[in-house]
Amino acid sequence: MIKRYLLKVAILAITVLSLSGCEKFLEEDMKHAASPSKFYTTEAEAQAAVNGIYTVLYDIFSNPDFFFAAEGSTDLMVMIVERNVNGNFGYSPAAPGVGQEVWKHSYKGVMYANNTITGIQRSSLSAEIKEKLIAEAVTLRSLYYYILTNTFGDVPYWSAGLKTEDDVNEIIALPRSNADSIRNVLIGELENYAPNLLERAEGDNTGRVTQGLAYGLMAKLALTNRDWEKARWAAEQVVNMAGRGVYKLLEDYGDIYKVENNQESIFEIQYSYSLTGLQRAHQIYNWCMPTPKSGSQYNGVDLGNDSATPYGAVRPTRRLESYYSTGDKRKIHVLASGYMDAVQKVFKNFNMYNSTGRYWLGPKFWDIQANNIASGRNIIFMRYADVVLMMAEALIEQDQLGDAKFYIDLIRNRADIGGIPLTNQPTMREELRKERGRELAGEYSRKWDIVRWGIFYESIKSVAGDYAAAANNVKPYNLYYPIPSLEIVKNPALRQNPGY
Repeated sequence: MIKRYLLKVAILAITVLSLSGCEKFLEEDMKHAASPSKFYTTEAEAQAAVNGIYTVLYDIFSNPDFFFAAEGSTDLMVMIVERNVNGNFGYSPAAPGVGQEVWKHSYKGVMYANNTITGIQRSSLSAEIKEKLIAEAVTLRSLYYYILTNTFGDVPYWSAGLKTEDDVNEIIALPRSNADSIRNVLIGELENYAPNLLERAEGDNTGRVTQGLAYGLMAKLALTNRDWEKARWAAEQVVNMAGRGVYKLLEDYGDIYKVENNQESIFEIQYSYSLTGLQRAHQIYNWCMPTPKSGSQYNGVDLGNDSATPYGAVRPTRRLESYYSTGDKRKIHVLASGYMDAVQKVFKNFNMYNSTGRYWLGPKFWDIQANNIASGRNIIFMRYADVVLMMAEALIEQDQLGDAKFYIDLIRNRADIGGIPLTNQPTMREELRKERGRELAGEYSRKWDIVRWGIFYESIKSVAGDYAAAANNVKPYNLYYPIPSLEIVKNPALRQNPGY
C-alpha cells in the first residue's frame, strides 16, 4: 500500500516541468524531468516534486461545482439550474456534491506536500535550497487545508510524510481535528516560512506562491479565528510590500481580469489553451456568459470567429445589483446589461437584459475567446485589493475606525464612489462587508466570508426572490458540506457534521 502512495508521488514528479528555459514552470518538458531512482539529489529534481503539488489545484479550481459552491450559492450569485445540488443545497453525505472532490483532491495535495517536504528534509541539498523549497510546499499545504477547513470545518490533520505501512495505517484512521486549532498551526507555519519565499513571482516563476500569498493566507486564517491583531499584522506585511513597489491597486478595475498576473495579482491559477500547444483549460466562465448566442452573434452583436459556448446559468442577485451605484466604475465589469463590442472590445450598454429584465454577470466573468467550453483564462484567487480590505476589517474589529476608513477609501476611490463616513463600528463593519461584495465578486470568497461573519443562513434566505430552490432548501448546517459517506466508511473515526 505504501508503495502505491510513494510511486504516485514519483510518477507525478516525473511528469512536471523543470525550471530550465523560458517556459512556464508547469508546462511539460520530459527531457529535463527528474529520475525517480535519484530523486531529491539536485535542486531541479526537488523543485519538480514541489511543482507536482501545484497540479492538484487544477483538479479543484477547474471544477465548475467548486465555483458554484464558493460563489454561485450565496447572497450575491445564484445558480438557475434546479438540479445542481451545490447551487440548491441539495447535497447529503451519500450524495455530497463537490464535497467529495474537494476532500479527495485537497488531501491529495496535502499528501504530495507532506511527502515532498519529508524528501527534501532528508536530502543532501544545502540549507538555503531546502528552506526555499520547503517554504513553497508548506504554503501550498496551507492552501489545501484552508480549502478543507472552509468546506468541512473540522477535518483530519497531518503533516508528516508517508514512509512506512504503519504511517499509512495511522493516517487513514485519524479523527477530525478542531478547525480553529488547525488554522493556528497554519498561521504559525506561514509566519515562519513566508520570508523564504519570493516577494514576487515573475518570468519563469510566474504562478508560484509568494510571500504575498503566505501573508494573505495568514490574514484570512486569522480573520476566521477572530485573531484581529494577527490578521492586521499579516495584512500589513503585504501592504509594506506594496510600499516597496511589489503590489499596487491598478488604476482600471477592468485590468484585473484583462491583464493576467498583473501588479495587483497575488495568486492566480495558471491556465493556457492552444489548439496546437499546451492545453490546460477550464469552463468556469462559460457558466457566467450571457445567452442566447447564435453562431458568432450575441443578440445581433457580431463577435467574429469566437466560438465560446455560453450557459448563462450563474446570475447576479438583486442584492449584488443594489451594491453598485450608477457611477461605480466596477459596475460595467461585474454586471452586464449588454454585450461586448467585437471591434472596439469595450463594454457597451445596449440595454438588452435577459428574459427576466435583470442583469447578467458582466465581462469580468466572460471569456469570449474560449474554444467552445475550453477557456485558457487564469482564475484569480487573491489580489492586493482583497488584502487591503482584510486590513480594514481587522482594524474595524480593533475599533481603529479612522485607519480602517483609510484602507476602505483606497478601494472606493478607485471605483470613483468616494470615501465612507467615519461613523461607528457596526456601521463601518456593514460597509466593509458590502465593499468586499462589490470588489471581490466571483473571486472564491463570498460563501466563506458570510460563514465566518456568522450571517450565512439569513443571507441565503434573503435572496429567495432570485432563487427559491436555494432559499427553501438551505438549512443552518449547510454552512459546511457533509463529510462524504464514502470517507466515513473508510475511516470510522470520522464523525459527521451536525445536521446531516
